[in-house]
Amino acid sequence: MPVNKQTAPGVMDTSYFLDADLFLRFLTGDDRRKAQACRRLVQKAVDGELSLSTHPMIMAEVVRILDSYYKLPREEIATKLRLIMNTPNLAIADGNAFSLAVELYSCSKIDLADCFAAAMVAQKGCMLVSYDRDFDKLEGIQRVKPEDIGKIVRPGSL
Repeated sequence: MPVNKQTAPGVMDTSYFLDADLFLRFLTGDDRRKAQACRRLVQKAVDGELSLSTHPMIMAEVVRILDSYYKLPREEIATKLRLIMNTPNLAIADGNAFSLAVELYSCSKIDLADCFAAAMVAQKGCMLVSYDRDFDKLEGIQRVKPEDIGKIVRPGSL
């Protein structure tokens, strides 16, 4: 359902939130009629007629399906995600962190959700609390276990 906003004349006044299935039809073309409708919608955003948005959780679902159902290689999935990220008037919540997550995803064996967590940690400059050792493979991410909190002395805190 569209959300109408009060805007100045000549400025986009309609915004739509996109679900995973729209991206899947757009990216795969597996249902020709739906793919064409999705392309027309995206073109309207590119042309500035409307604005689109989505969330990293939606994109994680897109990745899961492109990987498990369509069996696309990781780099091809990352290329498709970059295409989406570079679409004018299509906003992804936490876009800077999501962009970093896609880059981490493309060059690692770590799933997108963990890459997004690492990107958020890097952006916020905090430590990550997790038992998942995959995070230890990412440069600059400091992972701690819950039982170790309180035992750690951060640099400059003495």
